[in-house]
Amino acid sequence: MKRVVTFVFLLAMLAACSSSNNAEEPEERITPVETAPITKGDFVVNREIVGRASTADSSPVVSKVPGEVVSMKVSKGDRVEKGDVIAVVDPGDTNSQVEMQQLSLEQAQKQLENAKLAKQQAQEGIDNAKKQVEVAEQGVQAQASQTEAAAKAAYDQYKQAKDLAEQTKKLVDEGTVPKVLYEQAQSRADQAYAQYKKLKGQESPPSSTVAQAEAQVDAAQQQLEQAEVGVDQAEIQVEQAQVQLNSAKDQSANQTVTAPSSGEVSTLEAGEGDMVTNQQPFATIVGLNPMTITAMLTPDQLHLFSKGKEMDVDIDTLKDNRKSKVTYVSSVPNDTGLYPVEATVNNDKEKIKPGMMAKFLLPETVVKDTLIVPTDAVIQDGAKPYVYKVVDDKAVKVTVDVQESQTDRTAVTGDITTKDQVITSGQLTLTDGGKVSIMKEEA
Repeated sequence: MKRVVTFVFLLAMLAACSSSNNAEEPEERITPVETAPITKGDFVVNREIVGRASTADSSPVVSKVPGEVVSMKVSKGDRVEKGDVIAVVDPGDTNSQVEMQQLSLEQAQKQLENAKLAKQQAQEGIDNAKKQVEVAEQGVQAQASQTEAAAKAAYDQYKQAKDLAEQTKKLVDEGTVPKVLYEQAQSRADQAYAQYKKLKGQESPPSSTVAQAEAQVDAAQQQLEQAEVGVDQAEIQVEQAQVQLNSAKDQSANQTVTAPSSGEVSTLEAGEGDMVTNQQPFATIVGLNPMTITAMLTPDQLHLFSKGKEMDVDIDTLKDNRKSKVTYVSSVPNDTGLYPVEATVNNDKEKIKPGMMAKFLLPETVVKDTLIVPTDAVIQDGAKPYVYKVVDDKAVKVTVDVQESQTDRTAVTGDITTKDQVITSGQLTLTDGGKVSIMKEEA
């Protein structure tokens, strides 16, 4: 459009020159111009922090077994999905390993059987020991019953001897029988009482037989607990042996290596006929969605970023502006004294490639509630800048103060309002009060 205006301006100049040659009094020149409205609001600028795009994740591809690659299904740079076949690996002769693991499993199973048998025997030992306790307790009870019966019989004998002694004493007192008979009768009563007290006062202590039987129960219980531990350990050994056997059987067949994640095959260090191990990766898959934008911050910029914050990112190469989410802000500087920051950005169409330059755009209000004009309208000629506004088809020069300026917009103050139109093209040849013709945009 500016080229059209320039062309029209040249035509107007030629026409003016021709007229000046053919007429004594030249006609007043009309300059074609373009205009733009004046807006009012906060003047926001984007502070830019340069970063670089990189892959968000990288997945190594490792074979489960060492062996020879008999089939390679991908090439470097191929796009793969998670679960796609990458290669087929032949582990070679592993029959001896299978046989060894089979033997280990059989031994573990035999140990489990022995442990279960020991547990069963320990349980039987507890049952037998408990029966012995019952027998011993019954014997103690029988002994206690016999002692009680003997005490009762002794008491009866004592009563009879006591009664006889009392009767004999009466007879002695009456002079019927000699005193020696009473003394004999009293002696027998005393002996019967002593026998009764002896039997009555006996407290049967716990039988040693019962104590021994109870000790056998405790010992049997400990044996059972040890046997149960042995069974648990034997079961674990059987499970481990079974897992190792299954693994050996799996390794004995050709192994299919699949992609651990979706993305692009960035490295491929093996081909058909090459040997691979189950320790080192032979390929790498990088995920291209999402991508990570990494930048280095100065201490003054660190406060502008926080984990989880959404920020605008401009991808220079693609001329694309996207939303990103901050995922990492380092609290420790690197060797250069800068703080690494990372943000993820959606890359579903995978247009963003690793290594592309990107810029974090940080909007900042530098002037509040100000007049904003196109930067092309501001003329820096002389001591103070100025603009031309259109009044009654004439260019009116207005001096302005520039508060802040960007490539396409400038914040100013001056004798202008949002109702005015400022000239953005053709103003370099204007004079204050010159007539103008506003060019219309082509549809």
